[in-house]
Amino acid sequence: MTVKAYPNPSQSRGETVCVAGVRLDGPQRSWIRLFPISFRALEHDDQFEKYRVLDLDVRPAGDGRAESFHPSPSSIELHEFLSSSQGWKARWALLADLAGETTSCRLAANAAGGGPSLGMVKPLVDGLDITPTPPFTAEQRRVVEEAAAPDLFSSQRSILEPAPFTLYYRYRCVEVGCRGHRQSSVDWEAGQLARKLLEQGRSESEIPSLLRTKFLDQMCGPDRDTYFYLGNLAKHPRSFMVLGVFWPPSGSRPLPTLF
Repeated sequence: MTVKAYPNPSQSRGETVCVAGVRLDGPQRSWIRLFPISFRALEHDDQFEKYRVLDLDVRPAGDGRAESFHPSPSSIELHEFLSSSQGWKARWALLADLAGETTSCRLAANAAGGGPSLGMVKPLVDGLDITPTPPFTAEQRRVVEEAAAPDLFSSQRSILEPAPFTLYYRYRCVEVGCRGHRQSSVDWEAGQLARKLLEQGRSESEIPSLLRTKFLDQMCGPDRDTYFYLGNLAKHPRSFMVLGVFWPPSGSRPLPTLF
């Protein structure tokens, strides 16, 4: 697993999370999207972090995107964790063939015709806009309250709140003639960091600056070889979002081998 989106209320599925990663069961690395997963309802031992290798049963989702599959949460088995040590060596071994193989412009142009709905692009980052996230609607509030209620098999859990702030990256991809992109980030880490800062007593006015330090200055800094994981919406295939950021040290990418 390489990315995990912030939980989202769904009328038909309750509280759900979309995750994406790289398939290891074929002759070549390929992208996979798993949805829906009621992540907070999983047993503690099954709650996986990013860059954890998983084994689980899936079936095609049938949402028009070849990478989308419905997972069987009860089949999840956790295996090794790919750490960021040694210049992200283990993660590069997984992603080197996929990093930068497409562009944002190319993904958007081809998605409506059945092209890839996931990709990993090289951004030339111009800035980061941060705005307060609107509260849940009455219907969304009903959904998350019902999802948090205890049943015969689970106990009460906290009611999901929206991420306090929404991040929008402004960048150009490396496609010739790119006119620029502005895409929202749905990374769980951004929402969780903002919530943690609020719980620590930080004011709402100072949190955007702290988020910018982490998600722009650090993750997209000149000492990082930054890539964006992108994914689209099933109903709006040309609309892509930043699912997460891959930000290893500059110069850490392994050189291609001759054989």
